[in-house]
Amino acid sequence: MVDEAHERTLLTDILFGLVKDIARFRKDLKLLTSSATLDAEKFSDYFDSAPIYKIPGCRFPVEIHYTKAPEADHIDAAIVTGLQYM
Repeated sequence: MVDEAHERTLLTDILFGLVKDIARFRKDLKLLTSSATLDAEKFSDYFDSAPIYKIPGCRFPVEIHYTKAPEADHIDAAIVTGLQYM
């Protein structure tokens, strides 16, 4: 599985090329790529019309909280803050 497949790098491009080559000999090999912003048609075409599955997602509200003053111990402050919101 390759998550965030839209964030292409040289290494992921090499990986996709190797997987495509190996898949010619391993019909049981499956590759799952996921991304919220991927051009799925291009990947499907590259992998010989591989199926595209769309799974709808939902967004959750995000709240950002700031401390009133700088924290001397960031780790301790993060733990305390996290526990307050559990």
